[in-house]
Amino acid sequence: MPQRRGREAYRVFVSYSHKDRWIAKQCVRLIEEVGKGRIRAFLDERDIEVGQHIAEEVLDAIRRCDEFVVLLSPNSKDRPWVTFEMGAARSRKKPVMAILHNLSPPDMPEMIYPYKAVDLNDFEAQYLEQLWKRLETR
Repeated sequence: MPQRRGREAYRVFVSYSHKDRWIAKQCVRLIEEVGKGRIRAFLDERDIEVGQHIAEEVLDAIRRCDEFVVLLSPNSKDRPWVTFEMGAARSRKKPVMAILHNLSPPDMPEMIYPYKAVDLNDFEAQYLEQLWKRLETR
């Protein structure tokens, strides 16, 4: 696991619908690239092994994350798992970053509507730049 001068890597949990798996993988790749070894993103299909309890692993990853990213799309906005993960992040007072794909802010789930969102087309220019700034001030 990447380390930063004896500190644990900055952890980003990524929530998404499996119908948006390719996009989520690209987001994770970019998140980890911008971190240059100092950021570790959680992606369930990569980080949960066969035989592990899915809900326990997800809750543990959310508990340990520094921020929570949710890829909101027509595929994910009403998915029970995505809603479960958003609720777990909110209850743990994790910073929530909503990335919108083919969705506008009024279509966001009510529990996440108060959070400023970024369109997927602006992911690099807005989210990744801000992530880098958060990492630098850490």
